[in-house]
Amino acid sequence: MERFAFAFALAASMTSLVLAEPPRPSIPVPVVDATVAKIVASHGAAAAARARRGVTQVAQRWFAEDGDAATFTAFCADHFLADEAALATNFARLEAVLEQVDGHLLEVRRMLLTPQDLDTGPVSDLDLKLGDLDLAAHVDEDLFRTKVAFFALLNYPVNTLAERLADGKAWSRETWARSRMMDRWAARVPAEIAQDVTRAFTAADQYIAGYNIQMSKLVDDAGKSLGFPAGPPLITHWGLRDELKAHYGEGAEGLKKQRAIQKVMERIVRQEIPKSAINNPELTWNPSVPAKPAEREPDTRYETLLGVFRAVRQADPYSPTAPTFIQRKFELDRQIPESQVEALLVSVLASKEVKGLAAIIEKRLGRPLEPFDIWYAGFSSRAGRSEAELDALTKAKYPTVASFQ
Repeated sequence: MERFAFAFALAASMTSLVLAEPPRPSIPVPVVDATVAKIVASHGAAAAARARRGVTQVAQRWFAEDGDAATFTAFCADHFLADEAALATNFARLEAVLEQVDGHLLEVRRMLLTPQDLDTGPVSDLDLKLGDLDLAAHVDEDLFRTKVAFFALLNYPVNTLAERLADGKAWSRETWARSRMMDRWAARVPAEIAQDVTRAFTAADQYIAGYNIQMSKLVDDAGKSLGFPAGPPLITHWGLRDELKAHYGEGAEGLKKQRAIQKVMERIVRQEIPKSAINNPELTWNPSVPAKPAEREPDTRYETLLGVFRAVRQADPYSPTAPTFIQRKFELDRQIPESQVEALLVSVLASKEVKGLAAIIEKRLGRPLEPFDIWYAGFSSRAGRSEAELDALTKAKYPTVASFQ
């Protein structure tokens, strides 16, 4: 979620980058009209609306490499399914095949990423290269090349989110299943671009996975330790967040640590953290002081985000119904309009209930709220217990790994 939020913000602010000219649909409107007319002549006027939509969907994704206008018309005329029985039979076959293909590819991808997702030992150069391998990137391209995708586009609709919201309540389970299957062909993204997207997100994951902070090495302005215990480093940002939540109920000392964690987060986001503090168990540093220009981390975080932005933007011209990454996220992946998400967030943040909740938290803490109090943990079952108490309770309950298992 974090990487998507950053990608949304970046995409919204960087519309001036120029892309190479992508392939364009090669079928003009008169050819579409003539093709629809040929199908209607064969199957009757009752097929006109479906033929118009199906032929148009194919034309929007048909490039010169797929054949000339005559090939296009012949394909559509030969493969249009006119009756419901044929539509149902062919959908069932597609559904079964795609379930097998996608399931096995997911299993393969999990295996490729195991050394990066799980702590199985050092991650080798080979592991990193295997992480860039995405066999699924070629599947849809091959489905287009074999014209399986065009067969589906000709006979089943690619519905927009607006159509689903307007008409979906009246749809049958079968209609919904067909509609959702067709989401995979809403865009025709070339395999090399899909691979670029995979590499960009894998690089972002690797960057974060190696971004750890040794909290026991933090000091205050006087050079005194901030009191974090020695232990494993914390990954940003969820490791830092969970550490911050753990210090509620510890009074002034806990508050001091929470403010220090906030400063660490600020230095990271602003790229003011010392480069040598990242994933370094030995360096002692003060998060209240920004690193000197020559010592700070270079703009790696934003270069990584920019890499994600550039990769996903390459897919824009290949998605007729959702031509931006933001649209694809909301309308294809999340299936909820962007405007509705924004309205939900605003309604929550502006509600009297949240204002009342803030007053309750302030009263409990005995101080004005600070930015990190968005993670206030006082309503959970662990509220009022320090990290040390919770450790002691856990160790008493499960003294060994075997007892826990």
